[in-house]
Amino acid sequence: MSLSLVVLAAWAVAFLTLNVILCVRVWRIRNLPTWRRLLPAALLCAALAASLTRAAGITVIASTVAFPLNVATLVVALGEIRGRRRSAGSPASEPMG
Repeated sequence: MSLSLVVLAAWAVAFLTLNVILCVRVWRIRNLPTWRRLLPAALLCAALAASLTRAAGITVIASTVAFPLNVATLVVALGEIRGRRRSAGSPASEPMG
């Protein structure tokens, strides 16, 4: 196995791990509606299902859908986390008293 394949596999595992961690963080945000908490995890599951089609020999779906879904998972999860941090830091979200 060449070094480039090892590096690519390590990058893929790191990217998947980051996506899972971000999905769990979004899942734990209680003040979001349920559909917004589930969206990153649903996108990740769809990306994993598309990636698994490669094992069945259907590489077209895996090559066109899987990576964009993984990127969408990352973007949506980071957007929710940054939105929560932004709203938590604003004076309007603090209780008056």
